[in-house]
Amino acid sequence: MKRKTQKKKSKSKIAKLFFSYSTNNQYLTKRQIVRLMKKEFKLSYSKNVLTSLMAIWGKKFGTKYHILKEDFPKLFLKPDGFFRDISL
Repeated sequence: MKRKTQKKKSKSKIAKLFFSYSTNNQYLTKRQIVRLMKKEFKLSYSKNVLTSLMAIWGKKFGTKYHILKEDFPKLFLKPDGFFRDISL
């Protein structure tokens, strides 16, 4: 029973994190991802790494990429997630 509650808590933390930085509650822009990484995790990456992050994990709308609400928790999953070494 303990594992299920831990998974629910971690999912709710990830969802809370997403909604605190998303302005429309549907997706995160590149600027919002950068702000989230700097404030929450004290991370900073080069423009090339951020472009790759958005190209791999984001969906393209028009000319820009966005991280969707459904895809955001996948960033924290091991072994391939971008934030795989971060635990909430």
